[in-house]
Amino acid sequence: MAAPLSREEILAYAHGVADAQLGGTLATTHSEDGTPYVTFVLFHLRDDGKVLFGSGAGPQHTRNMAATPEVSFLVDNREAIKTDWTTFDRVVIEGAAARIEKDDPGYEGYLGELGGKNAMAAQFTAQGQLFCITPRRLILMKGLEPVRHIVDFGPG
Repeated sequence: MAAPLSREEILAYAHGVADAQLGGTLATTHSEDGTPYVTFVLFHLRDDGKVLFGSGAGPQHTRNMAATPEVSFLVDNREAIKTDWTTFDRVVIEGAAARIEKDDPGYEGYLGELGGKNAMAAQFTAQGQLFCITPRRLILMKGLEPVRHIVDFGPG
């Protein structure tokens, strides 16, 4: 059995997985009928566990988050399955998504962080809307380890 990781080790490993991926899977609750809805978004995982991403005003996931801000976000290294599926890592972030308005004092800094990872994501976001997921929990699943490494951030 794998040894438990410290909070710092879990976050560092999660950042390693996230930094190597341009996009992740955002799961929201469908605003019209309450069913699950998933989509792919370009993102940046901050050191504090927050997830930054952009969207336009019209997409389904934007409407969903306005109605129900609780979301789940998946980042993984699925390309590893092609060569060594035992190294398939997953990071799930559960929390609440909120739109960051352009007049918010943190907006430019957040947009700069997103652009530092992917200039195209920042350009797209500047023309649309910036969102931030405040994490409640981060779950790291490393390869085939049977243990789930969890960081609880507490209520948002």
